[in-house]
Amino acid sequence: MSLLREAWPASRLVKALAGGMQDSARQRLRSNWTKRLRTTVSEPIYAELWMDIVRVCKDNRETSWPELPLSLFREFTNTGERKPYEDVYFERRGRLVAIVLEAVVKPEPRKMKEVESGLLDICSEYTWALPAHVNEEDTVTPPWQQVDLFASETAQTLVEILLLLGEQLASHVVAQVHEEIERRVLEPVFWKPRHFGWETADHNWSAVCASGCGIAALLLVEDDFSRAVAIESMLGALDCFLAGYREDGGCPEGVGYWVYGFGYFTYFADMLREFTEGTVDILNSEKVRQIAAFAERVHLSDGIFANYSDSSETERLPSGLISHLNSLQGRPSTLPFRVPGLLEDPCRRWAHVLRNLVWTNPLAFGSGETVTNYLPQLGWLMCRSCSSSHSGPESQKGEPGVMLAFSAKAGHNNEPHNHNDLGHFILHGGGENILCDLGAGLYTKAYFSSGRESIINISSGGHSVPVINGTMQQSGAQAKAAVLDIALDEQEEVQTGTRLKLDLTSAYPVEELAVFTRSFTWNVLEGNEGARLTVTDHFEFETSGVSMKSRDVEELLISRIQPNLGAGFVEWKGANAGVRLDYDASVLRAGLEAVKHIDHDGIPFVFYKTSLQLDSNQWNGSASVDCNLFFTIH
Repeated sequence: MSLLREAWPASRLVKALAGGMQDSARQRLRSNWTKRLRTTVSEPIYAELWMDIVRVCKDNRETSWPELPLSLFREFTNTGERKPYEDVYFERRGRLVAIVLEAVVKPEPRKMKEVESGLLDICSEYTWALPAHVNEEDTVTPPWQQVDLFASETAQTLVEILLLLGEQLASHVVAQVHEEIERRVLEPVFWKPRHFGWETADHNWSAVCASGCGIAALLLVEDDFSRAVAIESMLGALDCFLAGYREDGGCPEGVGYWVYGFGYFTYFADMLREFTEGTVDILNSEKVRQIAAFAERVHLSDGIFANYSDSSETERLPSGLISHLNSLQGRPSTLPFRVPGLLEDPCRRWAHVLRNLVWTNPLAFGSGETVTNYLPQLGWLMCRSCSSSHSGPESQKGEPGVMLAFSAKAGHNNEPHNHNDLGHFILHGGGENILCDLGAGLYTKAYFSSGRESIINISSGGHSVPVINGTMQQSGAQAKAAVLDIALDEQEEVQTGTRLKLDLTSAYPVEELAVFTRSFTWNVLEGNEGARLTVTDHFEFETSGVSMKSRDVEELLISRIQPNLGAGFVEWKGANAGVRLDYDASVLRAGLEAVKHIDHDGIPFVFYKTSLQLDSNQWNGSASVDCNLFFTIH
């Protein structure tokens, strides 16, 4: 698949990227960005972001620039820990972002010196790639020429800084930055290509790397034909990125990686459109429009998302990106409006922060929620209902009730950033996921190595799915959820009934398991005062030569909220909504385990694993059984 590259070969791009247009585009961008950045200082919606910027600038003047010694780089190889090096790496980039933005707004000589010092420090790093992405045994490509996500991001950051401030910086600093981008990125990607794996990847790497390298080429390469050849090759990588999406526009890596990959795709697309005066517009296709809608489709309420794979429930969506995408689509976003702070992004990404400041438009955000979304190729279902409230003063003022939502996942177990989570589901109420997905764990060497299924975030034992005969779900494309039935019954404002039935037999490598299906039925209660989810698991086992004792089923339910267990029921009480599970206590035996864990950022937390054990005595000689779980959320 090479739709972009075929449409825009180098022979066409040479004309579209003629030198005269490059100069006018640079001047136009510099002027527009500078003017916009200076106006945001006094606008209330950016107050928190500018407070972060000022705070980081103050810290930079009071503390020395953090060092990245080679010994810290080696720590990943020695221990498998990524965080010690990455914390310092991203702190350095966060400082550079802050001091540059402050210098653009108030261009004083002292601040320009700070920028120059920061740029030279970045230029002196051993490599711009992260240790986890560097192969030091590579005898062909040295570490400083191995181009990963962050080397690409660094190149983009530096060229855009030079676009804004280059004329006010010392010429030797500008020359040094040019030389390092050329040596570390442009040469290994374009002039003496090493053919990195991301160039044919069908996930976020291809988009982030191609966009960072592509913007560097647009802004730095002076020869018209060389620039066109470079952009053509990056369009080929972006073709691979788009091929990772199906027609429904769903991102199997989750909304966080949608922001990352598609965000950088959008940033490059906008820059390319700017530098060709609108001639090359790679955002103008139906598939791209479907991808652009993904975040809204998986939004449950109040900035909380269905977060399968390695995404967080509370992803920090860049307000500039969402504004830009919705202006292109000609409609307001239903996502909540907020400009993220600099320090909210652990990676301190320049591309997001800059465009949050220059692109954000509060008028691009609206109100209201879509009722249901089903992404057939991805296999994600989202149902929402705004419940009525008769108990609080808000309802008397005409305020809406809380949003209640349900999401379920099909797909397969060989997805990017895969979790073994077929048939897993989320119950959401009042701005929190009450039955939840744990999202990404702490990234270490083990997280991306053989045996990763033992990590609770990845294992099906960390998801709301059963354990069958003591066996978890298996990894691999052969483990897939076949959709047997899907019925979306919706009205204009109220989701009245939805059914989803999945065959999950292939997910479990249990020889004696003949059939396992999971059915979901979601209904809004009368008066719209709540909703009910019925989960029915149907199991059939082979009878020949199989002992009855081997037929064990343990249903698991995952929550960050400690539940209350009673006779035949379990209750989880959130801040604004509650979930009650009713089950047959004569068939199922409940248990509870509090699990101490750490999140993706290394912060400790506790989650609760509720288990419902199917008593083998209840099989009564039958080879099949149904487990019925009745959830009421209100």
